[in-house]
Amino acid sequence: MIRQKRHILYGLSESETSPRGLWLLALLFFGSLIAAIVLSLAAWKITHALDPDASGYLASKPYPEFYDRARYVCILFLLPYLFWKCKVNSFNAVGFARPFLSTTSRWFAYGIGMIAIIYGGTYALGAIEPRAESSIGAFIGNLDSAILSGVAVGLLEEIVFRGLVFKMFYTAMSPVAAVVASSAFFAVLHFKASDLVFAGIEPSAIGITHGFELAWHTFAAPVTQMDVTLLAALFLVGVVLHQILLITQNLWATVALHAGWVFTIKAIGGVFQTSASANQFTGTIRVADGYWVVLVLLIFTLWFSWILKSKAETQIGIQESA
Repeated sequence: MIRQKRHILYGLSESETSPRGLWLLALLFFGSLIAAIVLSLAAWKITHALDPDASGYLASKPYPEFYDRARYVCILFLLPYLFWKCKVNSFNAVGFARPFLSTTSRWFAYGIGMIAIIYGGTYALGAIEPRAESSIGAFIGNLDSAILSGVAVGLLEEIVFRGLVFKMFYTAMSPVAAVVASSAFFAVLHFKASDLVFAGIEPSAIGITHGFELAWHTFAAPVTQMDVTLLAALFLVGVVLHQILLITQNLWATVALHAGWVFTIKAIGGVFQTSASANQFTGTIRVADGYWVVLVLLIFTLWFSWILKSKAETQIGIQESA
């Protein structure tokens, strides 16, 4: 796979590499773990001071959820600095390109189709079934929130992970290694500390030492909360999205594909439910918890790998003949 200058940071050439982006990424990751200790503890104390009986929505949440949300707030606060530091400060630098309408409509449809294949297999295997209370009206009424969720998640995650994080790995190593490493990073970030870490401890007893303990639990979550099937599915999701970016050279394609996935999951999730026949192979209505989704994603990964290989051979042939 030939390195493309479009995905390389700091104005480096195709033959140059630099780990500077990865150092910044480490700063973001570990910095958010530490900063979230102070922010989450402050939010926790204020919430329980205002609601000592823990009868309200926020006060009823476990401390790990406060910490997890605080970590994301810290990340969102620091992200603009990383974009500025890496000189990813325009739509073109992030990876957006023309055409917009044809690209988004096509890849959004592809995203719907991919999830439809997964759900179709799950349904054929009897792992999901229509909800008793489901109706056409309820399905249509759920479409607006499904579209909103798809667009929001697709835009945010793709701008961050493919628009910046992937470029950090791509600048530091070969394209194949960058796809593998950034996909693994994408996967492990989805694991977090269990909400039961401090179960049974009085809210007033939560202190700074618990914050540091929770930071460690969050860091170790990919091991302590390990789910091999989920990890494999998330890893392959990352690989597929990186492959689409390299095939199309347009971030709108990955945004639309990701949005199509989320939209379909949200839309179908309101109509179907997990049946008693669900197992480790079929997975459930959650999609990413069975071997079936891993198999489907693996097939797409191999297909897109073949496309990338063909494109690379064509580029090499053009360069040699020039």
